[in-house]
Amino acid sequence: MKRMVTWAALAACLAVMAGCNTLSGQPEIRKAEITPPELKPGDSAVITVDLKDRNKVVRRVEGVVVEDPRITFRLNDSGVEPDTKAGDGVWSMAVDVPFQAPPGQYILEITALGSDGKPVSVRDPKGIVNPLQAAVPIRIVKTQ
Repeated sequence: MKRMVTWAALAACLAVMAGCNTLSGQPEIRKAEITPPELKPGDSAVITVDLKDRNKVVRRVEGVVVEDPRITFRLNDSGVEPDTKAGDGVWSMAVDVPFQAPPGQYILEITALGSDGKPVSVRDPKGIVNPLQAAVPIRIVKTQ
């Protein structure tokens, strides 16, 4: 009887631990966008990332323009404009397109970072671990 109780307790612990490692418990980027998506040099825009983070793993959200990694952005969820509500999981930042920005298609790569400053790792449905990232297309057009 004692052995059966031990096995039952072990099975229950394993079931609980397996439940903690599900895809539903990890953070995810629900939506990432820049508004408006088409910009001219001198325009202003807002970068917004809607992040589901039930366990509060994400401490920072940063962006980098893939084509020019010197251009980086640090979004906030502090309630400071353009962010509307602190701690709601919607990270935002206002940006201005430089007047000398060349026209073209660009990718803003958004990365969620943990308390250690490293990208948060998530597992996809196939079991592959990747950093929690999203790609946002940006189009800069000529001024007329």
